[in-house]
Amino acid sequence: MNNMNRGTKNLVNTILSLLVISVLGGLGYLLFSSGESFVPENFIEARGRSAIIASELVSDLNISLLQSLPKISEEDKNGRFSSALGLVEQEIEKIQKVKDMASKLSIELTNMAQAIQGIKPVVARNLALEAVSQEVSMINHLLNYNNYFYSLLETLKLKFSGDIRYDSSDVQVLIENMNKEAKEINSINDSFNQKLKEFDSAIN
Repeated sequence: MNNMNRGTKNLVNTILSLLVISVLGGLGYLLFSSGESFVPENFIEARGRSAIIASELVSDLNISLLQSLPKISEEDKNGRFSSALGLVEQEIEKIQKVKDMASKLSIELTNMAQAIQGIKPVVARNLALEAVSQEVSMINHLLNYNNYFYSLLETLKLKFSGDIRYDSSDVQVLIENMNKEAKEINSINDSFNQKLKEFDSAIN
């Protein structure tokens, strides 16, 4: 848990730095007049890499959302606590991969944000900023999702051990929260992709 908390804090700091960069990039809007379309090469490259990373992240989360979480919930409701705990521990192993990909995504989003000031026309620049800001929000939800998973593991450990601190409603509440976060992640990523489609139209 300590390592997870430190990793989360580092990612949040990266996200906050990115937001500052995005705002500063917005100050450059007034420095450009509308004219020929232009997109910096580093924005194009970072966009391509971020799209691949985000797609893989969402795919992995959907597997957990549609397959793993329902199974964990079923095992818990039927009193098969050891099986439920084992399934959660399998999912926990995937969290490090999610953390690593979230970190890589934040780097690519930072690269995109740093290049936004050079985008023309202004409407395209605005769309790029909106898209990057949305994906930053997605990373926050990813961190929340991971934290819920760790809490679920600890709760099932209490349940399996017969600890009196265990509350029977905790598991289902945590799973519901994870479902909400996963659905929000899907929605935000869809919006990110839609903004980039609008961005493409604006520069063509």
